[in-house]
Amino acid sequence: MRAGFSSVEGTRYSGTSGGRLEVGLPGVGGVVQAGDRLRYKVYPELDAGLSYSATYVAVELVFSDDARSAGVDQYGKPADAAGQGAAKILYADQWNDVQVDLTAYAGKTIADVLLVVDAPDAGHAFVGWIDDVEVGPAPAEPDGSDLAAYVDTRRGTNASHDFSRGNTLPITAWPNGFNFLTPVTNASTYRWPYEYHRANNADNRPELQGLTFSHQPSPWMGDRDQLTIMPVAAASPLGDPAERAVAFSHDDEVARPDLYAVALANGVRAELAPTDHGAIFRFTFPADAAGRHLVFDTIDENGAFSYDGTALTGWVENGAEFGRTRMFCYGEFSAAPIGFGPASGGRENARAASFDVPEVTLRMATSFIGVDQARHNLSLELGGTFEEIQAAANAAWNERLAVIRPEGATPPQLRTVYGNLYRLNLYPNSHFENAGTAAEPSYVYASPVLPVDGEATDSLTNAVVKPGKMYVNSGFWDTYRTAWPAYAFFYPALTGELIDGFVQQYRDGGWIARWSSPGYADCMTGTSSDVSFADAYLKGVELPDPLATYDAGLRNATVAPEATEVGRKGVETGFFAGYVSTDTEESVSWSLEAYLNDFGLAAMATQLASAASGERRAQLLEEAEYLRRRSLNYVLLFDPAVNFFQGRLADGTFAKRPAEFDPEEWGGDFTETDGWNFAFHVAHDPRGLANLYGGPGGLEAKLDAFFSTPELAVKKGTYSIVIHEMLEAQAVRMGQFGFSNQPAHHIAWMYNYAGAPHKTQAIVREVLERLYVGEQIGQGYPGDEDNGEMSAWYLFAALGIYPLRVGAPEYAIGSPLFPRVVVTPLGGEPLVVTASDVGHPYVQDVLVDGKPLPTASITAADLRAAHQLDFTLGAEPSDWATLDSPPALTLDDAVPTPLVDLIPRQPDNPLFDDTSTTETVVHGAVTWSLPTPATPTLYTLTSSRSEPGPTSWRLEGSTDGSTWTLLDERTDQTFRWPRQTRPFTIPTPTAFQHYRLTLAQEATLAQVELLS
Repeated sequence: MRAGFSSVEGTRYSGTSGGRLEVGLPGVGGVVQAGDRLRYKVYPELDAGLSYSATYVAVELVFSDDARSAGVDQYGKPADAAGQGAAKILYADQWNDVQVDLTAYAGKTIADVLLVVDAPDAGHAFVGWIDDVEVGPAPAEPDGSDLAAYVDTRRGTNASHDFSRGNTLPITAWPNGFNFLTPVTNASTYRWPYEYHRANNADNRPELQGLTFSHQPSPWMGDRDQLTIMPVAAASPLGDPAERAVAFSHDDEVARPDLYAVALANGVRAELAPTDHGAIFRFTFPADAAGRHLVFDTIDENGAFSYDGTALTGWVENGAEFGRTRMFCYGEFSAAPIGFGPASGGRENARAASFDVPEVTLRMATSFIGVDQARHNLSLELGGTFEEIQAAANAAWNERLAVIRPEGATPPQLRTVYGNLYRLNLYPNSHFENAGTAAEPSYVYASPVLPVDGEATDSLTNAVVKPGKMYVNSGFWDTYRTAWPAYAFFYPALTGELIDGFVQQYRDGGWIARWSSPGYADCMTGTSSDVSFADAYLKGVELPDPLATYDAGLRNATVAPEATEVGRKGVETGFFAGYVSTDTEESVSWSLEAYLNDFGLAAMATQLASAASGERRAQLLEEAEYLRRRSLNYVLLFDPAVNFFQGRLADGTFAKRPAEFDPEEWGGDFTETDGWNFAFHVAHDPRGLANLYGGPGGLEAKLDAFFSTPELAVKKGTYSIVIHEMLEAQAVRMGQFGFSNQPAHHIAWMYNYAGAPHKTQAIVREVLERLYVGEQIGQGYPGDEDNGEMSAWYLFAALGIYPLRVGAPEYAIGSPLFPRVVVTPLGGEPLVVTASDVGHPYVQDVLVDGKPLPTASITAADLRAAHQLDFTLGAEPSDWATLDSPPALTLDDAVPTPLVDLIPRQPDNPLFDDTSTTETVVHGAVTWSLPTPATPTLYTLTSSRSEPGPTSWRLEGSTDGSTWTLLDERTDQTFRWPRQTRPFTIPTPTAFQHYRLTLAQEATLAQVELLS
């Protein structure tokens, strides 16, 4: 008899560590055959002493010859109890999926099944659960001909607001699509609508409540304009989501990018395939169904549906409100309904179409413009059969996924690579529609950033409709770190269009959203589209409108916004103090993110200037110098008394005395983390950061302390509860390394600047091997997978490169995961990356087209030109790349000099009070004196809230207050925005004590600075 059994009843294990525990489990014996596997789920509880004793657990098979199963799990970790615990592969307080290939035991007969606990440290009580123990043939793996077959869209859905393993939806969609399609187990929420692991029925089975058009960028931002379709096989067309819900199993789902299908417990089969603006659905009802209905619903009463005998039309307007406008739909059935009307129960606006045929196909398209445009979208995209439409989606996905072809990768690694590429390519989303033809398109969009005009109707939007393309849905605070660099690396031509689609927000509303969902949201710190787009431009991405792209960032960097939803916070004083004070929440985060963005804009301005001429060229160079100098202001927030960055009060003093400052305390001046995880937040100038810590050796010691100081998830700080990021940081078990959240993502790579690149290599490899696990039970991520950012981190790290200094055209060097991988950027030439001995992470040597690479960095231009990167890896650290430091703003051992205003603050003088909230009319000349002579190199003028600002002026200096020397003269100047701070260089810097600014005409100014 072939081996094969399944024990599905949960078994609790408990005891005290210090001895080997073996407990027999129920099972049926048999003969193991090649291809069989042992699989089980385990839930080790975290003990109070944080010994993780419950993770030293495994299921072992005892064979009739007294031999025992051993080997490795699906991730290559030892499969015995001691090995599982030592590998730290099992998450505590989480279900874990363990699979062990039994081919080595083919022909042996299973005599017993044991649960084994073998924790090394004595005296710790442990508790855990074992479930779903089974032995049987492993399913066939994809053969590589269809890369979409590696993608399970449910990856990351086994998560919640309490603990994230992705916090994703099982989205079937077109790449960068206008819509998402997702099954929902809760059709009344816009946060977590698909949860198969929670809120199950009495038989502990999830229940489907519908198939939904979605636009969710993340559960934290919320979904919008959800339209749900549910097949109902009951006599009445049940409208109440809970009543119409039907149980299903993951085993009966197909969850792919190009196809979602599910066989429900009541015999109904539902399938869908996506287009950009719509989808085709196929519903098959059982022959004995009491009724055959399709129910159309929303999450609330904000929607309406009707049927005119030819087509279903309607609208929905629900969910998150950040730029949300009404969505319209147009749908055609394969068979005419025998009835259409209100659903039975549920929401009053729910409608049902009833049929007398066993199979119904529905083609449906959506529009943010109106019903007529939805009908047009349907005619453009949904003319084929179900199979043809799925094939088109499959081809689109395979084109995107084919940019990486690993060789020698394991099945979990292949699932992870292509699952991550899928997530990266879901975002951002197209927000435009074709009002023309397929041959001659005419793109238009309903703007989410302009005020609506009048009232929307049942068939037409009240959004302003404009020509062009707009893209939405990107949380730039998250995505600037790896997702946008990944777009630029893998999809350079597409990236230009994506960027211009966000610049369209600037053209419409004056700003690019900080968190586009789809419009302006007062959320997160930093205007990180600035550095995202600058980075792409500097790496060779051709932008349709590079100057407008830069100008959008320049406005963020030089203008104090009137609205909190746009621009940077705290800059009314922050531009002049050099930092955002603690009067603004999360002040350190706002400041440090600003320095990174200023760095990217400065580099972009410099490159733009090389192609510009005249006044614009001069202005770009002035802005570049000002922003570059300002990016060094991070030194102003470094408190040597505590050896950390911390907040500063408006009067300049640090917020906390050394005895009060605790770097393990969360919140306050830090966004979603603590002082430790912001101790390295100077990725644009790692050498300058190292100098703050006493040099490369000091940076190494600081990093060592970071990775060895445990996160205990108890110091809530300004948070009222232990937030999920705290628990996830604790679960990582890598000191303070809060890898579940983006501020930590670059930190391991900083060892490259500490003369210890081998530590980067080891830590990054540990993350790749330990933290992206559980992909087959809906996990796969160690935290929120925000718009492709967590995915892009893995993709870069697995290739052995990383965009550490976003805004600089270069990549840090790490250690590849695969023996050979071919990277072919879409539209580009292939790059082959090879690595010997990938079982070890330590780099011994790197060759670029046969030439040695001596530093742990490569320029973007060299990488684009390269055909092959060859890594030699080994079991021990080497001295490779330890002699030369990679590039940085700071090139020596000195602490950078911040930009300083030489004019003492004068609280009663609106021009010198260090705030743009006050202003004054300047008639003729303004004169001031410094305490001692000083040599400014730059000066700034800040325009008023309502006046256009001065156009012509003279700046003069004097040693005695009576004889004046011309320092700078300007004519025909323009301040493009209210409250803009414009920098100007002084052509020949000279030391003076007295200064005079003379305007040619009366004008209102908010601030004057002399900078050095």
